Amino acid sequence: MIKRIRESLLLQLLCIILIILLLFTGSLFVSQRYIGDISRANSESLCGYLMDQIEDSLSFHKDSLRYQASYFFRYWGADELGDPDSQDSLSGQSLESQLQPFYSQITSQSRDVVAMMIFDKDMNEVAHIGRDASLPVNRRYLREDEDFDAGQYLSNDYDYSYAYYYPIFATYEGKAVQIGMCVFIMEHWIIDGNIRSVLGDHAAAAMLSDSNTPMLAIYSGLWSNKGITMEEIRNNPGYIYQESEWDNGIKVAVVVSISDNIEGVGRIRVMTALGYTVTIILSMMLLGFSYFNMAKPINRITEFINRAIRHPDDRLNMKRVDDIGVVASSLDKMLDENQKMIEELKAGKITLYETRLARQKMEILAYRNQINPHFLYNTLSCMRDMALIHDEDDIADMAMALSDIFRYAVKGSNIVTFRDEVQYMEKYASIINYRFGGKITIVTDISDEVLDKPAIRFLLQPLVENSVFHGLEESLDPGTVSTKVSMSGDRIEIVVEDNGVGMDEDTLEAVREMIDNPGDSASIGLSNIVQRLRLFYDDDYQITVDSEEGKGTRIVISLPDHIRK
Repeated sequence: MIKRIRESLLLQLLCIILIILLLFTGSLFVSQRYIGDISRANSESLCGYLMDQIEDSLSFHKDSLRYQASYFFRYWGADELGDPDSQDSLSGQSLESQLQPFYSQITSQSRDVVAMMIFDKDMNEVAHIGRDASLPVNRRYLREDEDFDAGQYLSNDYDYSYAYYYPIFATYEGKAVQIGMCVFIMEHWIIDGNIRSVLGDHAAAAMLSDSNTPMLAIYSGLWSNKGITMEEIRNNPGYIYQESEWDNGIKVAVVVSISDNIEGVGRIRVMTALGYTVTIILSMMLLGFSYFNMAKPINRITEFINRAIRHPDDRLNMKRVDDIGVVASSLDKMLDENQKMIEELKAGKITLYETRLARQKMEILAYRNQINPHFLYNTLSCMRDMALIHDEDDIADMAMALSDIFRYAVKGSNIVTFRDEVQYMEKYASIINYRFGGKITIVTDISDEVLDKPAIRFLLQPLVENSVFHGLEESLDPGTVSTKVSMSGDRIEIVVEDNGVGMDEDTLEAVREMIDNPGDSASIGLSNIVQRLRLFYDDDYQITVDSEEGKGTRIVISLPDHIRK
């Protein structure tokens, strides 16, 4: 897959577009998460702020009642509640008449106060002003501190109301002693109004509850049309819910909608989605433009280049003026010039090939002409010596062998078989036998599978001749030259070995140097063989020479089983 991407500009562009979309998607996701986190944090701050405002509003109302009550009992002689001698004077219409002016002043300041009840320390009601109200049995006890709760206190009214409890103290002998308690009964509409004023236009709701009434009051129509209750959204992730206990079991709960309180979030999301859609559309347009105006023409040029090898006369002929058109026009021009150059090179190669072929033929002929006079000179010298010494008819046989040898030397092509070479070696061995009187023996061992393999003419005889005249002729003892030709794997191996005088280290090193650089050697035999091997086998041959003084010399030649054309 990676290889295909590296080979295609269109796939690379597609990968770049996908990476851009992935980065855009990632940034979109991060931004949405960030907006969500900011929205939640702002909603939590708003919820806390509304909670504080509602509690402050309730506390302010309670503080106002405390101030009214303290003012009331500071100017009214409340000490009479603790005086047993004054109990009779505290009952009846006379006490309520005393309290009525103060009560009127309180109601003018706190218009939600609709009743006031005064109890002595034994919780006996000694005065009652305003609407008919009573305390439930479970709440009819003397309170030593201020208290505030809610419940159904007003008779013939099924709606809830609030009660504010204010303890009454008197000072006796320098000590404050509680002598009774005052209870203000209030309708809920002022507190309701204050809480609704705090909520304002925010997408929020508030709930008051106490131990007796789980949902005393709910303010706001936030979810009135959604069928969701306060309890249902307590763990809803779309809302922030906070709850606190304000006074005497009265709890305040505030709920804020996260999505509805962040202005512009919906608009931002719509704009983001629109931008994402536009980006995808533009990316597809860019991809299509790149395909039809870049990738497709490039593929056409590539196909043309591959086809131009088989149809060199074809041309692109693109009618474009952009960069790709310039490349196509340059390619057509280059092909025209290249075609002209090819024709010139073809003519030049033909001439060069003919020249090299003629040169090789001349070199081969020269090597063959070097061998023939050289061998002729040695043979004639041998015949002369034998004629002087023996004066016998064996000279005729020797002359016949020499005639066959010359006939083999001059006839046919330069390529023969090893069978021909072995037959030639037998003629040569008979001449050597005559010349040295049986002192030197030439043994030839060739495997049947090699007999019909191609060989260079005069490949074996110069090797054997070197062994005879450089290794055995100088020795006083009889000697043998062994020639073995066999297959070694898929190659032909030639081994020529003698038991003559051998070579010292300097001579052996000179011979090896001559094998590596045959053109620089004055030697005819071995140098001639090396140069002909180069002509017919190129570099696909190996020659190794090993020798030891007094023990003989061994030459190994490794050749392929075929001759290059």
